[in-house]
Amino acid sequence: DTPPRWPPDRLQWKWNASGTYTAQSSYLATFHGSTSCPAWKLTWKGWGPPRVKFFHWLASLGRCWTADRLARRGLPHP
Repeated sequence: DTPPRWPPDRLQWKWNASGTYTAQSSYLATFHGSTSCPAWKLTWKGWGPPRVKFFHWLASLGRCWTADRLARRGLPHP
């Protein structure tokens, strides 16, 4: 009697549903199990004035206007 033939071994990436490695699945696996606390949620609980809170919220989202963007709109800038 000969032993049953098994399919050949193959590598399978466990962080992707298809089992194939992708840069995106590797990036997401880096954060698997980690907790996050978005800074903007803490911003509104601070003691600063509303305009400072608003600026911090924009900064945390990467939405602060740069000097060239302000200039294009004719707004004062340093």
